[in-house]
Amino acid sequence: MALIQKILGFVPTVRKPKSNVPKSSKIQDELLKPSTQQIYRGYYDIDIEMLRKYVSEKAQIFESFFVDGFGQRTLLECVPFASKFDLDRLTLPVPDDGFHAEALEYIALIDSIQRAGDSFCAVELGAGWAPWISLAGVLARKKNLSKIRLVGVEASPSRFELMRRQLAFNKLRPDSKDNDTLLDNIHCKLFEGAAGIELEWLYFPDVPVTDMGPATSIENCQVDYRGFQTKNIKVKAYTIREILVDVETVDYLHIDIQGSEYEIIAANLALLTERVDGMMIATHSRVIEGKLIELLYDNGWYLHREKPCIVDWHSDAPTITGMTTLDGCQYWRRC
Repeated sequence: MALIQKILGFVPTVRKPKSNVPKSSKIQDELLKPSTQQIYRGYYDIDIEMLRKYVSEKAQIFESFFVDGFGQRTLLECVPFASKFDLDRLTLPVPDDGFHAEALEYIALIDSIQRAGDSFCAVELGAGWAPWISLAGVLARKKNLSKIRLVGVEASPSRFELMRRQLAFNKLRPDSKDNDTLLDNIHCKLFEGAAGIELEWLYFPDVPVTDMGPATSIENCQVDYRGFQTKNIKVKAYTIREILVDVETVDYLHIDIQGSEYEIIAANLALLTERVDGMMIATHSRVIEGKLIELLYDNGWYLHREKPCIVDWHSDAPTITGMTTLDGCQYWRRC
């Protein structure tokens, strides 16, 4: 830890510990309530009520897309791994949306929107088809914010194209090949590549869009972190500084980069602390979760909500990250 701080020239913030649990007798009672299954949700009833306030319609499924409860439209071609949908959970994603993400990810985004001022900036690293900047744009537009900024980074060429279509389908960017667009008050900038520590070329598995687990590597490995045989393509790496080159404040940063989250955050800690207000990190091992908690908590960030990843310790995967069967979530706030 001291070495990282020395390298980055970053001085940790000394502050009084702060409780992340809402000061409510109802919440305290809920935490103390006995449970035969000891289920850890990672969120509270007040978080569910916050989600309800942003639900504007009943989810519907059409021939080529569905509309969720927040009004976001998702092309079915973007989610080929999903064959069945639960309309109730698409309307209010608790305990999850039934096909893609847990409630905690929605809570993190909406909390960030509630805390923002007259403008909103959302950045998604490992964006896939851009579900989070797409939803961020839809919700920010409903609040009639003066300026909306959306930034997406995706390494898979196939999913990068889906990101373009998804954002255009929600009228958040023009239907064009331009990666830097302006539509009304919405500035959208897309990067075809991966977040990296240095400007370089990385290797990325050439897999179908149904596989949401591939990760970048600095070497052209024939077996990935999960133990899967793979062929790779070369993708461009963008540094966080380059991705945020003309962004002053990021209200919501979503990171889902399959095991590289700690290295990217540690290498950019000072920059992220300077510019980012809220950060939702998909975690891919218990080891990574612990390292992130130590790093971020020691440097002035507050872990507002979190849920550990699920691991199969009997897996034959060659790495601890590869043993993870369900991503964890850490939602950090700078203040």
